Amino acid sequence: MHANSKSQRGFSLLELMFTVTVVAILLGLAVPNFMETIRNNRLIAQNNEFIGGLNLARSEALKLSGSVSMCASADELTCSGSTDWTTGWIVFADLNNNGTFDGTDTLLRSQGPAPPQFTINATRSFVRFAGTGMAPSGIENFELVRTGCTGPKARRINVSVVGRVSTTTVDCP
Repeated sequence: MHANSKSQRGFSLLELMFTVTVVAILLGLAVPNFMETIRNNRLIAQNNEFIGGLNLARSEALKLSGSVSMCASADELTCSGSTDWTTGWIVFADLNNNGTFDGTDTLLRSQGPAPPQFTINATRSFVRFAGTGMAPSGIENFELVRTGCTGPKARRINVSVVGRVSTTTVDCP
């Protein structure tokens, strides 16, 4: 004898529609926040990369007991003289203390351009660290801004006279 049981298998169309609607609403809320998290992480990574260059220049100045500079560079071989650091930068042992990479200096590190969604600007085209780790060229501020930046999402990278490198979150320009 067979028992004729009517067991259901699967979902009804109404249950499926309800589930799809709930998933769509959750994705609609989660995806924009996730994209903002990705953008913020890219900004932080670019910030850390730039700070890494500054810290390398300072630590090499201390190690060599001599002047080390970091300057904006468009070709990773020469200083551009520009205050737009978006094109890249180089770190070099600045033997003649002029802030320009020339025949007597030793290249320590070069960095290519920042990703296209970022701009990095400063008031000077180079930062020099003395053998004591101090920055005799004076206080310098760099502005790191992401394209389409709104609210307090930009970064200001500060180099103090004593050579300390720090970063703060600032409002977008």
